[in-house]
Order: sequence, then C-alpha cells, then structure tokens
Amino acid sequence: MAFENESARTLRIDVDGGVWLKPGVAIAYRGEIAFVRRATIEASSLQDVAMREVAPLVRAAGKGRLYCAHHGSHVHVVRLAGQSLVVAWADLLAFEQGLTFTTSLVGHGIGIAAGGMVAVTLSGYGALALATHGQPLRLEVSPGNPLNTDPHATLAWSVPLTPALKTDLNWRSVFAHGGHEPVQMRFEGSGYVLVQPYEDPSRFGVKFNPLKRLAAMVTG
Repeated sequence: MAFENESARTLRIDVDGGVWLKPGVAIAYRGEIAFVRRATIEASSLQDVAMREVAPLVRAAGKGRLYCAHHGSHVHVVRLAGQSLVVAWADLLAFEQGLTFTTSLVGHGIGIAAGGMVAVTLSGYGALALATHGQPLRLEVSPGNPLNTDPHATLAWSVPLTPALKTDLNWRSVFAHGGHEPVQMRFEGSGYVLVQPYEDPSRFGVKFNPLKRLAAMVTG
C-alpha cells in the first residue's frame, strides 16, 4: 500500500504518480519527486482563492519514497472505500490523489470559532494520514444517541454527519484550565467522529478570517 507508518510518528509514502501534502511535512525522500504548491491562479471562485490561501496544499509528483511527519505528532492512517470523511485541516498530513477533495469553513461566527475551523472533505477510494496527539478515539453516532465534542480535540467526522456548534456556559466552566470559550460541536445522525486526547488551540488560530478575506477581494 502507498501509505504506511514507518514509525508511530512518521508516514512512509510510495509515490508513483502523485500525492497531496500539507506544506512543510515532507522530511526526506528517495527517487525523483517534484513538489508544486497548489496555485491560487487556478481557483474556480474567489472563495476558492481564499481557501487555497488559508489551507494550502502541495502536490508531490514522480516516483520514489517519501517520508512525512509533523512536529513529532503521531501518524494515523485512514483508508476510505467509497466513503467521505471531513477532516480538520490543522490535523491533515497527506492524502492520495485518487481522493477528491473540497475545502470549507466550519463554525463561522461563534465565539472562539469566529475564524472558523478549516476542514477538508475527502471522498472516494484511497488513504489519508492525520497528525494526532496520541491515539485517536473513534466514537459512533446513531439516531437518538448524539455526541458532543470539544472542537479543539475533534479530528474528523464521517459524512453525512454535520456538526452544529453551540455555546454552553456549563461546558468547561467547572475546570480550572480556562482559556477556551464554552463551545461544543454536536453531532446527530449516523456515522462516527474521531477525537484525540489533546486540545489543539491552533485549529481556530487562523491568521485571518477567509470570509473577511473574500469580502475584501470582492469590494477591493
């Protein structure tokens, strides 16, 4: 298989054609592989331009062996067989080019999430890799059995689940490690959610709000 764990914290990819990566995650390679950043000039709309700026991707093309890692995080490989998975861009490491993808903003306008969570929806047949803090937990969601998660710990969720973001003043208020607004993601329906045993504030740390950036492009 093209995507395998070289170690708990390193991804090995046998490239024969092309794969998509986040910028900066390639740490070594063998063979003839070229790296080209996804160009904004090829965007289909102004919103697509904004998404390409805030969530850039690099295509590694050629033939060889590529090693990827991200700040010593654990690497978790997920294989899709015709399904769709929404992944927080902050935790995405790489994915096979056979998967189709779209980038979007989740949770716009709610307190700490005012900058939104940038997410990538991946669909089809192929593998993807997540950079996680510890071993992810897969939690099932079924009708009548909804799930609430901390957005800072939420890695991915299966389609057709759609998270509703809400504030709950009791959420985290009883804990002594403040710094987060009491925001929850609520999932209802049928599917599963991947969470990690770590709260990563960077997922809401977008340097600029892509929707504001889009508005500036339209008015400017």
